Amino acid sequence: MNMRSHISFLRRGKIVDLVPTSTTQTVLDYLRLDEKSKGTKEGCNEGDCGACTVAIGRVKDGKLVYEPANACILLVGQLHGCELVPVDDLSQDGVLHPV
Repeated sequence: MNMRSHISFLRRGKIVDLVPTSTTQTVLDYLRLDEKSKGTKEGCNEGDCGACTVAIGRVKDGKLVYEPANACILLVGQLHGCELVPVDDLSQDGVLHPV
């Protein structure tokens, strides 16, 4: 299995390059433990309750499309080439994010 040594994704308008701490690191753990962002919560840790919902932006047919994702079951490696928008990022200087 070919494994990336690092991943890149967009967060708050900046490119984040990182080496995941493990192949099974979740986006929830990355946000809460590595970034110390506390807006995304752990509820059921099974992807059922929605407390950990984040928006993931991907380019589809030439357009940036946002979809909800459960951060507790989404692996950090799946963010490669995407934009990550957790609840902490929904407003900047009082202006709401398009999500």
